[in-house]
Amino acid sequence: MKSYNKLVLGILVMLAIMINAGCSSVVSHQDSIFDNDSKIIAQGDSHTYKSRLGNIADKETEIKFNSFSGSDTIYRIISDGESDAIFNFSSISDKGDFKVVLITADDEIINIVNGTGEGSESISIEDGTSRVKLIGKKAKGEIKLKIESGENVDIKVVD
Repeated sequence: MKSYNKLVLGILVMLAIMINAGCSSVVSHQDSIFDNDSKIIAQGDSHTYKSRLGNIADKETEIKFNSFSGSDTIYRIISDGESDAIFNFSSISDKGDFKVVLITADDEIINIVNGTGEGSESISIEDGTSRVKLIGKKAKGEIKLKIESGENVDIKVVD
């Protein structure tokens, strides 16, 4: 019976080690996104939030977050020709690193918000599909974002 208990204990210890190693590699990957342009422009997202409260609606976002790491696409912007969009924002970053970026149809990254700030940014949206992403590294804070655009620009919330 003692050898059975040792076997079960050994299996549980190995399982705990594998779970811990797997989770830490995911967190490490998500933290590495913040300063890596090729990971930021990637089509897929990888993110975790300890908590996220608020709403992302048509052209208007208001959320509070805690322990946010990774990238989270919140809008796809489809343009039928060059048009301007105005991004009005108010951001508070209490901890960690946080930014909001626009990724153009040509995969150019344009910073809209970096850390804490309030203001307005007018950006020319080219023909094609652009994306708005939240990027964080152990971030805590809140973001309010409102987008104003012309008629030939369609803004879709990403679920």
